[in-house]
Amino acid sequence: MEYAGRGDPAKTMALLWEGLPAPRRGPRQRLELTAVVDAAVAAADRAGPAALSMRALAQELGIGTASLYTYVPGKAELLELMVDRVVAGQPLPDATSGWRAGLRGAAEADLAAYRAHPWLLQVSTSRTVFGPHVLARYEATLALLHGHGLAATDVVGCVAAVDAYTRGAAAAVVEAEQAPAQTGSSDDEWWERRAPFLEERMNGRFPLLAALEEAGAFGVSDTALPYTLQRALDRFSLGLGLVLDAVAGRIAASAGRAS
Repeated sequence: MEYAGRGDPAKTMALLWEGLPAPRRGPRQRLELTAVVDAAVAAADRAGPAALSMRALAQELGIGTASLYTYVPGKAELLELMVDRVVAGQPLPDATSGWRAGLRGAAEADLAAYRAHPWLLQVSTSRTVFGPHVLARYEATLALLHGHGLAATDVVGCVAAVDAYTRGAAAAVVEAEQAPAQTGSSDDEWWERRAPFLEERMNGRFPLLAALEEAGAFGVSDTALPYTLQRALDRFSLGLGLVLDAVAGRIAASAGRAS
């Protein structure tokens, strides 16, 4: 697990909010900070954040390692810039269709980000990245629930619950998406090798499981995608609906107490 906040806070915050300072003397740096961060994001997309090194990134950018340190003090600061850069590419939550649609849209956008950048799941959320884009998106998400009668702690708590659910369910989606490449076998191949042995051993011992399967409990909404991936996506949508139902119940309870 990678943790944000390990770097120099003064330098990190300055880079996040103001970018590179103008050099006091000498030639202007030939790369923009965004190009450095984009290259780091691409490298993490390929191999994960643990494999990202300042030396390898410098080589990819065609500059010396010492030159790279003139852009960012180290990997710890770079990681926070990477997270904020990814969030900068996400849409802000839209409140025009109501809080529920807004929270669902935000969660679906987060799922898309996790699928595009699986390394985000390896960055701990216990230490917040205080970047301008991270905070702007958080502010817009909180605004979806503000004004619905919820206590301040409930506004923050409901958003945190949706975020926590999304991250956990997104991990299942990403794992399913990566499984064929990581294991060297498709879902069908995996199942065909195991099904005969499983059926022989189950042999009527689990009647409820068999009944639910017969009733279609393990079906998927679309067979165009690999089964395990589509199942994870279906469960993401169902579970998100349950979380949003809980938020709706909290709002209703607040309204009842106020009346």
